[in-house]
Amino acid sequence: MSGNDVAQLRISGSWQAMGSSLRLAAITLVSTSLIGCATLPHGNTGSFTGRLIDPNSTVVTGLEATVHLKNTATGETQSVALSMDGNFAFAGLAPGNYDLNIPIACCMYGSYEQKSVTIAARQALKADFNVTWGINLGTIGDDPTMLGADMRARAAKVVDMTAPAPRMPDGKPDLSGMWYNIRVQPGYPPPPPMQKWAEDMQKELNRINQQGPALYCLPQSAIPTTLPFPYKFVQTGDLIVHITEFTTPGYRQIFLDGRPHPPAEEWNPAWYGHSVGHWDGDALVIDSIGFNEITPGFGVHTEKLHIVERIRRRNLGTLEVEITATDPDAFTGEYKFNFSAGYVPTEEILEFVCPENNLDALHNGQPWRGRP
Repeated sequence: MSGNDVAQLRISGSWQAMGSSLRLAAITLVSTSLIGCATLPHGNTGSFTGRLIDPNSTVVTGLEATVHLKNTATGETQSVALSMDGNFAFAGLAPGNYDLNIPIACCMYGSYEQKSVTIAARQALKADFNVTWGINLGTIGDDPTMLGADMRARAAKVVDMTAPAPRMPDGKPDLSGMWYNIRVQPGYPPPPPMQKWAEDMQKELNRINQQGPALYCLPQSAIPTTLPFPYKFVQTGDLIVHITEFTTPGYRQIFLDGRPHPPAEEWNPAWYGHSVGHWDGDALVIDSIGFNEITPGFGVHTEKLHIVERIRRRNLGTLEVEITATDPDAFTGEYKFNFSAGYVPTEEILEFVCPENNLDALHNGQPWRGRP
């Protein structure tokens, strides 16, 4: 199946990621072509507008990204959102030199950087910026960020996302349905506040270029809502089943029936740990322990890793998630971050089967073991 076939499947309401054939491509700086300049009628400040062009000379559309412009003399940085039609605009710029930076998350395009963009007094600068392909060489079916934006945009055309959140028969918010996280800045969340021994181990893992667990058909995060893939909640009064596409094993259970965590001596540490939940007003609080020490997604940690999720459905179309993780043997304090997800009722979870014995992975770095 080609990349175009994969993209077409998702456009028609379904998608299967084709990640096993990905190749790393260098993110390089490419040419900038000036479109034109004009003179502003008032004041000495200037403006700067631009658009992104892909290697096929096509305007980039549907990409969620933030454009940063830094004044090299003052260090002041301004940021604007890239529009869905690939354009950005800055106004009120003091004359001077600026560094342009556009971080782009996985996977269709590479991040872009341009040094020393000069803005003259009363100048309206316009430019095209040619971005490179990312690690999947332009295959939209392999780009979870762009797929998520596309899925949320199509859902918003048929559903009023501002409508009130639905509720269960007992009055509790109903989280059921398909969700896709809203993109955050590349590099977010930052790494957890690890103790020195854990930091040293993480540096060693980075040095040996250990490949990710996905290449070995292993879980990719202790909390799968943090992954850039579509997921689904199936909610009953005493149980929530959380299903995530494009990951192994692809599901976890959250018990709402009041049971405690099992005693440590009776629990075999697991990739997703053991999760129990309760309601704090309209917030679902999920308490998870019992992780094995190589569960990914939370830096280097021990089996004492403890994760608490707080999930609120603000309206029909928005989930707000806050995650707090602690580990007294590996962290120096709490590790806290948050994100939002959009409702995508036009989609459905597809079957995912991991290709075992992926020999190609061995050519890209050290096998993934979770420890050096």
